[in-house]
Amino acid sequence: MLEDLIGSITKVGNYPVAHGGFGAIWKCTRETDLGPILVAVKSLLTSISDEASGAMEKKTERIRRELTICLRLKHPNILPVYGYTTGFGPFMAIVSPWADNGNLTTYLEREDTSLTIVKRFQILRDIAAGLQYLHTNNVIHGDLTGPNVLIHGDGTACLADFGLSLMYSDIVSISQASWTSAFHGNFRWLAPELLGMSEDNLPVRPRKYSDIYSFGGIMLQVLTSKVPYYYLREPAVILSISTGVKPSRSLYPAFSDKYWHFIEECWSAATQERPSAERVVEVISDECDLLCSSMEY
Repeated sequence: MLEDLIGSITKVGNYPVAHGGFGAIWKCTRETDLGPILVAVKSLLTSISDEASGAMEKKTERIRRELTICLRLKHPNILPVYGYTTGFGPFMAIVSPWADNGNLTTYLEREDTSLTIVKRFQILRDIAAGLQYLHTNNVIHGDLTGPNVLIHGDGTACLADFGLSLMYSDIVSISQASWTSAFHGNFRWLAPELLGMSEDNLPVRPRKYSDIYSFGGIMLQVLTSKVPYYYLREPAVILSISTGVKPSRSLYPAFSDKYWHFIEECWSAATQERPSAERVVEVISDECDLLCSSMEY
């Protein structure tokens, strides 16, 4: 059951700590029987037209239904949902654990020189395991990016905001429900097919294979500590993705050819040729085990 946390949540500071395509993240405390704990509260964006449409109750129920599904997902590499609260906008806000080490992008930037190749593959293994769990449960992440991978205090990586892109596209007004607005700032990991339109002239919805494309960008980022297309501004990134131009390997720190070839497999233009989440886990886990065993000698 989705827990009502209204009355137990207190903001830490007067402003959000981060903004994304779907809303803002607030650092808060939650009162528990054992004392206050840090939590993250995600508020969803809305518009005047949404409030004027008289459909707020229906949209709120959709959010509640999706969060109830999220509540059933239990995995160490999936960020759990504690419940919901209000006071962060017209929609209910999502309450989750606070990740002490922040998101993947800021973590890699901060810890770059201290991260061994083994630790990098342990992070990739966590991400792959979380993605496989989602796909096994027929949940599409839809927005697998550096900011949506969180790193806990013990270094464990977990996926956040899974399915939020699909939910968001259904609850905002039609004029807003486009990936160009929803993915603002997160294009660097975006699969090219998501920039198109479907036959009914609606945005193409994410699929499992588009998550795999995004994982390729995540793998490049984890191995090099640089986001995809770090050398380009967003308009040029969108143009590159739409025309099939991949990140230039020569502009990144050197790493093994076999890693690059697997990234390219994830980026295959033929969606059916991209690996499954199960194969991603197998490849990453095997390499992680190999690296760990080599460190023992």
